[in-house]
Amino acid sequence: SRLPSIAWRVRANPMRDVVVGTAGHIDHGKTLLVKALTGTDADRWEEEKRRGITLDIGFATLATERGTLHFVDLPGHERFIKNMLAGATGIDLCLLVVAADESVMPQTVEHAEILELLGVSRGVVALNKIDLVDAETRGIAQLELEEFLAAHGLGHLPVVPVSAATGEGVGALAEELFRQAQLCPQPPKDRPFRLPVDRVFAVKGFGTVVTGTCVDGTLAVGEQVQLYPRGGSSRVRGLQIFGRPVERAAAGQRVAVNLPDLKHEELRRGHMAASPATVFPTRLLTVRVRVLPSARIPLRSGVLCTLHLHTQELEAHLHVQARKELAPGEEGLAQLRMGEEAAAWPGDRFILRLPSPVRTVAGGEVLMVARRKCRWQRERDARSAAALAGGNRLAGLLIEAGPAGTDPGEAAARLGVTPPLLEIEARRAEASGGLVRWGEGRWWLDGAEAEAWLRRAEAWVKSKVQGGSPVTWVPRQELLGRWLRILGAERGADLVSALVKAGRLEAEGDRLRLAGYTAQLTPKQREAAQRVRAALASRENPVQTGKELEAAWGPEVRSVLPLLAEAGEVVRFGGDCFLASATLARLRDLLLAWSAAHGGTITVPEFKDLLGITRKYAMPLLEALDDRKWTRREGEGRRILLKQEA
Repeated sequence: SRLPSIAWRVRANPMRDVVVGTAGHIDHGKTLLVKALTGTDADRWEEEKRRGITLDIGFATLATERGTLHFVDLPGHERFIKNMLAGATGIDLCLLVVAADESVMPQTVEHAEILELLGVSRGVVALNKIDLVDAETRGIAQLELEEFLAAHGLGHLPVVPVSAATGEGVGALAEELFRQAQLCPQPPKDRPFRLPVDRVFAVKGFGTVVTGTCVDGTLAVGEQVQLYPRGGSSRVRGLQIFGRPVERAAAGQRVAVNLPDLKHEELRRGHMAASPATVFPTRLLTVRVRVLPSARIPLRSGVLCTLHLHTQELEAHLHVQARKELAPGEEGLAQLRMGEEAAAWPGDRFILRLPSPVRTVAGGEVLMVARRKCRWQRERDARSAAALAGGNRLAGLLIEAGPAGTDPGEAAARLGVTPPLLEIEARRAEASGGLVRWGEGRWWLDGAEAEAWLRRAEAWVKSKVQGGSPVTWVPRQELLGRWLRILGAERGADLVSALVKAGRLEAEGDRLRLAGYTAQLTPKQREAAQRVRAALASRENPVQTGKELEAAWGPEVRSVLPLLAEAGEVVRFGGDCFLASATLARLRDLLLAWSAAHGGTITVPEFKDLLGITRKYAMPLLEALDDRKWTRREGEGRRILLKQEA
């Protein structure tokens, strides 16, 4: 009703909803201009109306047959820049407002720099309050404005003279906004839902409501939403876009989301509403940062800054890659280390401000949601940084993950992509050797790290079989236990499977050996082995300890006993006791015969006499038979459990 001059003569191609953020110095007429465009007063608070200045972000919408513009009215006062930054998230177009009677002012400059750092390159500049100046002053103001825009990389933005008070030029401004809106690219359709929360309140009978600009994906009534970093989850009971109930909301729309399963007291501005398991909360972000030319002083590595990321405001230390500082106008890689967890994806833009004196000094783009602190001189971190600088986010993530690797769920959350898109990237990385997937796809590793694991594990097995004891096989559990703390049981088993599949190891039951390897004995060891075989084959002394065998036949016995046990020629029990496998088979027959003749039980003295051994050997041997389920202890004797084979 406020814009009778807007009569669209040409029906344009369908345009998605576009978010327009106002920017400019205090009292340059941003809120009044939004009201002239939409008919809505974006100032929500009584104090704002009384004082005549915007203190917090406000909202309005302009819907026509050509499309819908969602306005986010940002405060212009220097003291409320943090509110301005919270509202600037997700905007597609900027409406930079400059008063003709004052021209460019300090907050005009800071807002323009912020928009540039946030990557907002489309928009319209409104030269407002033209009704308060004469033609000459207006011309001078426009020249100054154009020079300012050119100096800040915004020279391509159209300038529209307007008066919010009289309505002059408002129709032309709306026309230009819609023209620019049609140039905005469609948001990616293959990303999960995300909405940075800028307001939280409760509605009687409905419960908690959060509002914000949907920056990615879509959300439908009935779906589940998770609040990050740590805010619980809820079913979506209802959705509204500027008071209008809808069944589905999409990127580029201002949305109110009813979350009845959450308490509004536990939520705040700065939370991120997103699809479940799609965000990886972290205190570490690897970023590309640019220092503003107007910063005046270098940004030293380790400096404490205030980080503005979406609607979040956090304290963070900036650690620059391989340098002590970034000078004004310079750009470089760095890591942000926060005191609290943040919710971010690669590609997100951020702003850095110094806490004292408070001013905007830098901004940039998130390259990776990191897991560990960067040590830039470390080879792995240098490789990860090089991959990120080259735009290969998956490679940077895999290299940073190191020997522990990652899994597809974590990778998707840290990269901010859907599983199908991640799979496309994964196949491309696999084809180039940059990704190896083990454990039926559960464990993802950088290609070089996977090869290092194979070499590491193979070398460990080789050290075992070619060490002091010439064994061919090593217990599977011994290999798993070597790296249990790093890998855990499941990934340890995946490593063994990978070693076998790669032909590095051979598996037989619960033991492993180097592919094709057989232990080689020295002449002295072969002689010792023959002596052990002969000693244990004796019926007078069928059970002996390793210490006794070593004392009788020399130190070489110690090195061959494990090999004989591995080959199944002797059986080890009770720590250091040995008997021949043939003797164990004979003992089985003796026990079966005894059971048939004596009712299935045998005492310790009877057992000693049966095999012709002393109690020293009988007790550990009986315990070994209990473990084999040949016998079961009953009182001071044993119940024989063996059954005659048919």
